[in-house]
Amino acid sequence: MEAQDDFYFISKLREHGLQVTYQRLAIYKALCNSGAHPSAEEIHLQVGRRFSMISLGTIYKTLERFHEAGLVDKVNPATEVARYDAKVGPHHHFVCVRCHSIFDLDDDANEAEEPPLPELSGFKVLKRRVLFQGYCPACRPDKQE
Repeated sequence: MEAQDDFYFISKLREHGLQVTYQRLAIYKALCNSGAHPSAEEIHLQVGRRFSMISLGTIYKTLERFHEAGLVDKVNPATEVARYDAKVGPHHHFVCVRCHSIFDLDDDANEAEEPPLPELSGFKVLKRRVLFQGYCPACRPDKQE
């Protein structure tokens, strides 16, 4: 997962008026090192090994603050709880309907198939998200034995 280094992240926390704490750094590192798009519960399990007194509520609040500050992205598959992503640059997601894994796809991967922008109807687009759903290579029905 493409995450920023500690110094960049600390400067972004301060820029957004957020106090730099060991717990916040641990939450961000757990997200970056997960290799996936973890839920708050999964991050709680990992961070709880180091900070046993940290609550799940603190994890949720911290992730929401990070999201509001633009430090992490929130991926909301329709059938699951929110999952988090340290990669905040433009990209799409693919969600497997069988194993619920979430994969990053480059933003320019499907430029030819972009939907029309609603700005022509008076809307102001701030962020565009595309979520593909289907079967990942491991779960494709035609690959099952």
